[in-house]
Amino acid sequence: MSHICKPTLVAMFMASLVTSVHAVELDIPSQPLDKALNALAHQTGERIIFSTGLTENKKAPALKGDYSVRQALDKLLNGSGLELKTTPGGGYTLVKAPPPEQSHAEPQLMPEVSVAGQVAQELANGPVKGYVAKRSVTATKTNTALIETSQSISVVTRDQMNAQGVQSVGDALRYTAGVQSEANGPDPRADNIGIRGFSLGRDQYRDGLRNYAFNNQGGTVVEAYGLERIDLLRGPSSIVYGQGAPGGLVNLVSKRPTDKPLHEIGLTLGQYDRKQLRGDISDWLDDEGVWSYRLVGLIQKSDTQIDHVTDDRVYVAPSLTWRPSDATQLTLLTDYQKNDRGQGYQAWPRVGTLVSSPFGKISTSRFVGEPGVDKYVQERYSVGYQFEHAFNQHLTLRQNLRYQHMRTDAISTYLVGLQPDQRTINRASMGTDEEVDNVVVDTHLQGQWTHGMFEHTLLAGIDSQRLDNHVLRTAGTASALDVYTPVYGVTSINLVPATTSPDVKQQQRQTGLYLQDQVKIDRQWVATLGVRQDHTRMQTDNAQNPAASSSQRDQAETWRTGLVYLADNGLAPYASYTESFLPVIGTMFDGKAFDPETGKQYELGIRYQPKDSQTLLSAAVFDLRRQNVTTTDLQHPTFNLQNGEVRTRGLEVEAKTQWDAWSLIGSYTYMQPEITRSNNSLQGVPFQGKDPSHVPHHTAALWADFRLAGSWIPGMVVGGGLRYIGSRFGNDANTFKLPSYTLVDLAVRYDLSQLGTGWKGWQFALNASNLFDKEYVANCAYSGDGCKWGYRRNVMANLNFQW
Repeated sequence: MSHICKPTLVAMFMASLVTSVHAVELDIPSQPLDKALNALAHQTGERIIFSTGLTENKKAPALKGDYSVRQALDKLLNGSGLELKTTPGGGYTLVKAPPPEQSHAEPQLMPEVSVAGQVAQELANGPVKGYVAKRSVTATKTNTALIETSQSISVVTRDQMNAQGVQSVGDALRYTAGVQSEANGPDPRADNIGIRGFSLGRDQYRDGLRNYAFNNQGGTVVEAYGLERIDLLRGPSSIVYGQGAPGGLVNLVSKRPTDKPLHEIGLTLGQYDRKQLRGDISDWLDDEGVWSYRLVGLIQKSDTQIDHVTDDRVYVAPSLTWRPSDATQLTLLTDYQKNDRGQGYQAWPRVGTLVSSPFGKISTSRFVGEPGVDKYVQERYSVGYQFEHAFNQHLTLRQNLRYQHMRTDAISTYLVGLQPDQRTINRASMGTDEEVDNVVVDTHLQGQWTHGMFEHTLLAGIDSQRLDNHVLRTAGTASALDVYTPVYGVTSINLVPATTSPDVKQQQRQTGLYLQDQVKIDRQWVATLGVRQDHTRMQTDNAQNPAASSSQRDQAETWRTGLVYLADNGLAPYASYTESFLPVIGTMFDGKAFDPETGKQYELGIRYQPKDSQTLLSAAVFDLRRQNVTTTDLQHPTFNLQNGEVRTRGLEVEAKTQWDAWSLIGSYTYMQPEITRSNNSLQGVPFQGKDPSHVPHHTAALWADFRLAGSWIPGMVVGGGLRYIGSRFGNDANTFKLPSYTLVDLAVRYDLSQLGTGWKGWQFALNASNLFDKEYVANCAYSGDGCKWGYRRNVMANLNFQW
């Protein structure tokens, strides 16, 4: 038996990923033949076993471009004296090429040296070529095809983010159905995202683990350049993630070491004096393919559309993968990020923004804070790992863990009311010094087996969250300000400890047990059933006012079920029911602690994905209810009851497709939101039966790009999009409306290698959002009857180099 080289054994774990007949993008430098074959295995996922005696002292040429596995092997073996022959059992056999006089003789086969073709399959948490992802781990925590998932889910790929010039998570979700991604206007404190009419608040998930911030000044903002993809799951999702909002969740998937070398640097210059330098490098650390790394970094200096507010950032994210065998993989993920903003909160009077004023509109660049005083500085770092070990083909263990520390230092001077002259505002100041520590760990076993027509994927797991927060608050008064002709620095701002809660510590603990079974029946039906039990503890310690301290324990049981039918023509109708829960701090008049809020959703949908295509069409109708909402106790107005309910019903349609030179994204959402139960009212106007604030009935988006070719301008891609946000009420009493608006985006990309070989690897891009500089009000109902302007036009030029 010939000796089998160690590098190729490491590559075998990828055996099920790529077919030998599909083109794969490859980048293999010229090197010894055995190393080149090993690199091909890693980049294509192909199992390649060969004798070192055949490859000894042989060198392979460089290989870069799109090739099938067979084409790539033919290129690498060219001139080596070796060739491939088809074997009777399928796959290929590597043999010595016969001398010319024996060219018609039967080749001598070497059975132990073979290349076996497998079925193509993208990584569920890895890179996707183009806009159309086909798999995800977010909905089920297992590697599941989107078309087999019985809950609505969308994926924004790295290629889509690059094409659209995305600068934030909110940017990335602009064209996704059912989402309001920038409803809060320019606000650096968090990615303010709503799904199916419900805000996610400060909840966010990264690599399947929860990021949580306790207060409105300390939201987690993750750098979009460090993300490989963004998965958006619609509807309640407590079955696999524990406590959360009923609308759904956003899972941010970090970049991690790749299976082929990646080298990229980029420069961005843009509006508001934006300057950004970034880099992304991934490669192998050894010849055996056991260790690989990735380093992502970014430095940014920028002003913003608001005077005296900056957008400076430093971000670095090293990661390391250890793959000692086919069955075991450990990836270490770390990152550090510092955001430095001039101020974290801006709202202007409703008179002068939404409502006309005798003095005209308030400038969208007007700063209502105090220059040199207001600030928003946030530092965050995290370290964690993702571990996977397959005991055999039936049983796999996974554990994901992350620790994150975040420190926020903020001072905001803000609107508290408009004076009768309709141009002068009263202001107050608030300071927040906050530290947050999060430790989250998720461990589960996955079992896979088949009996008869039934194929099971069983998941049993336990996850735990430990979240700690310490916040010091200060408060003070500030001078009045004329918002039309502001004069700053009239009086100094004196911040003193807040009167009721200057020093507060908060803790959250959660432990959850979950069990889920996905059963494929006769390869045409997919049934999912999951159950979960959670135990939570929440504690607040108020050092200034111990009477305001509280401690609360809750438990909740949630479940979900779903069924998908897989038709032979690519259609996949489905139905599902899901639940969520969210603990609520506080007590009623009788001293009884509040029960957790609950979410319940019924959904019917259909997907269409023709075989071997880059198309995914989906539509869904849903009935989603948020229950146990706190409302006023009419008998004891200083207390609350839990008899409120908010419901949204709606239709969502989303399409992503790529063919020839075209790429298209389209979405439409229709919602019927309603406050179905409430004791609350405003000036005698009851909320019950009204629309919840800031939820539009209609939203739509369309993005298209076209690759010019032939005699046009080879190497150029022209794209653009339309985004429509319908009118919505500005408060729960529905006493005023925010008008609808339509925004236009534009993108142009050009492959500079068309100019000559000296420009190989260079690409230029120009992106413009809100191209026609539409002025619109994004949101209202803030302190002092305040409203927020939306994002103005932003133009950026990008220059990238890849090698």
